[in-house]
Amino acid sequence: MSNFPDKVYEFGGKPVSGGYGGMWPAETVWFVDYDNGTTGAGGKKPSNAFKYLDTALSNALHGDVIYIRPRAPEAGAAGAGPYYGGDPGDITPQVAATNWTIAYTQYGISLIGTGAGHGHSAMQQTNLQGGTSTSTPVLKINAPYVSIENLGIKPGSSTTGLISQNFLDDTVYQAFANSYYNVWFRNVDAKAGYSLRIDSGSYDNVTGCYFTGHAMGISIYATSAHTARLVIRGCDFETLAGTATGEIASNDAVFRILIDRCVFNHGVPTGGSPNKYISFASTSTGIISDCYTGSADATVATNFTLNGVTYSGCWALESFMVAA
Repeated sequence: MSNFPDKVYEFGGKPVSGGYGGMWPAETVWFVDYDNGTTGAGGKKPSNAFKYLDTALSNALHGDVIYIRPRAPEAGAAGAGPYYGGDPGDITPQVAATNWTIAYTQYGISLIGTGAGHGHSAMQQTNLQGGTSTSTPVLKINAPYVSIENLGIKPGSSTTGLISQNFLDDTVYQAFANSYYNVWFRNVDAKAGYSLRIDSGSYDNVTGCYFTGHAMGISIYATSAHTARLVIRGCDFETLAGTATGEIASNDAVFRILIDRCVFNHGVPTGGSPNKYISFASTSTGIISDCYTGSADATVATNFTLNGVTYSGCWALESFMVAA
């Protein structure tokens, strides 16, 4: 058990890529508690937590850590008591029409859900849900060295996507070397959009994440530069094959990508181009290894458009298939 003075262990684990966030004098730990926090709180301890994530983001500086407490579970059936429902309640933006943004000046910030337990039990408890905007992602990341952990992300009304990481926009944003660990990208079947969009970044890491109900799982863009050294490891992609267009796809070259030990838990996507589990639009480099596909057909041409990426040790896993 951790004995860090800020009790990081008890609140869901230290940032996997942010070191000992909150222990250095220049960094601050903030707390968000949607059910029990208040708008006038100081936000620096659980008993005086902010109500809204928006408030924490407006106060946070580079290197800060924001811990987000899950809401109480939804009410159960009559007589079952208040704590026997399904998912905990959703955490939504303070202004319904405005989703969240991490500004380029907030480099090194960490957003961490504090659900009990570890793995999927933690990510399922703390859910951020987009507001009423259809044209913006739920969370826009414009900074490097950001860590997102132990959270569920739900679209709300957004048909754009869940998380967008932007390398260059009006010559300001430079988002790269970001980490997504134990995140449930909880999209909605038949709703357009991506779960995670990585634009022109390098050294990003997506590990132990769960992607469901999307049109596109991870969309890799090259608006200003080619994406490089992206690691996608130990992720589970589960959606309806007839709705999905792909799981991991690029619109241009990608260099030194590693996709390792992922499970694509459905048939080959048929919802629209590229209609592959993984597709690279231009000549790329890297490796896909030790992955499983729900397709009964294990041939490379059926499942992937590699364009130079090496394919090694992947198998069809029919027992994992879901309805197409």
